[in-house]
Amino acid sequence: MDLDIPSLLVVNTLLQTVAALCLLMAALSLPRQAGLSYWAASGFAQAAGLALNSQTGWLGLLSSNFLIFTGYGLAYVGVVRFLGRPVHETWPVLVAGALLAAVFLWFTVGAPESRGRILVSSLFFTTLSAAIAWHLVRHAERDLCPAATVTGALYAAWALLALARAGWALVIDWEGTMQEPHAMKVATRLVIICITTTVTNGYLWMISRRLDSELMQQARQDPLTGVANRRVLWAAGEMEVSRALRHHRALSLLMIDIDHFKAVNDRWGHGTGDALLVAVADCLTRELRRSDILARVGGEEFMALLPETGLEDAWAVAERVRQQTATISLDRPQGAVRCTVSIGVATLGADGHVWEELVTAADQALYRAKDTGRNRTETLSVGPGGLEASLPLAQSGWTA
Repeated sequence: MDLDIPSLLVVNTLLQTVAALCLLMAALSLPRQAGLSYWAASGFAQAAGLALNSQTGWLGLLSSNFLIFTGYGLAYVGVVRFLGRPVHETWPVLVAGALLAAVFLWFTVGAPESRGRILVSSLFFTTLSAAIAWHLVRHAERDLCPAATVTGALYAAWALLALARAGWALVIDWEGTMQEPHAMKVATRLVIICITTTVTNGYLWMISRRLDSELMQQARQDPLTGVANRRVLWAAGEMEVSRALRHHRALSLLMIDIDHFKAVNDRWGHGTGDALLVAVADCLTRELRRSDILARVGGEEFMALLPETGLEDAWAVAERVRQQTATISLDRPQGAVRCTVSIGVATLGADGHVWEELVTAADQALYRAKDTGRNRTETLSVGPGGLEASLPLAQSGWTA
């Protein structure tokens, strides 16, 4: 079947324009997502280039191809920005693309030759598409898979097809016309139609995956400190209590409160208070095991769930946390900002019942630590008679 080249150009142009409009709307709706504006600009540049493709003469040919080349360069920069890679990584590929574009200019104006233009443009698309595919497969975060992998595979396929086109230009019989064969033109435009549609869907898929990941992160994390939030801890706590009771394993909970935190905000300002919360969260994260669950549950309150940890071990962890927190120092023009913490430790006994009892025990132990001088650790456990009295090891710590 003899396909009409002008009709294919119209279809290509319309598809690129629609794709660019979709990506522009995404960029306007999500200004904090880097790279989207580059993808939109890429689509418009390529659409303009395709619209000029039917123009005759060397000026129309140059304008068309350089707009398409620019569009591919913008797409590459957009992928690098979207993945959060440093901008300097784009320079080697962009320089290679610029050199190939300069050679294309030579084969258009200096020594006009259709075979040379096809060879150089094909190598340009091979280079840019391979670079995009490599970044998508190599640098995409886990949450973007498989969207980034599929999109990268599409670009890799286009790189191979462009390379095959370059080889085709070298070996086919040009029959003395020095014009691009009709079959090559048709095949090229059909491939571009497929690539435009699938790659745009790949971009939108990656954007959707990124948004889903951010929403999940916001639902699970405290936005200031980056540790888990109350919802995550409560869900994990109920599950761990059931598991501990079912398998007769130890389980402990630390309730951690920064001493005199309101005074820090009042004297140093809320910016310093926020910085102190982040510093304390970082300290707690370093001192706890990876299997422990740390969460911020209030303004200056943190809780740490310690699976398979008995009272003595939990107390030792609490003491280590308390001592390390006391070493925190934030330098400010008015002086150093320091803090201490009071910690309540609760352990689930063999006859404990529910998560709320463990939380209540840790809370009461914390109040005892604060009532008896702050900057100290107190312990309680949940047993058959409810909350058991604090143990001798609870009389640790020193008064601020």
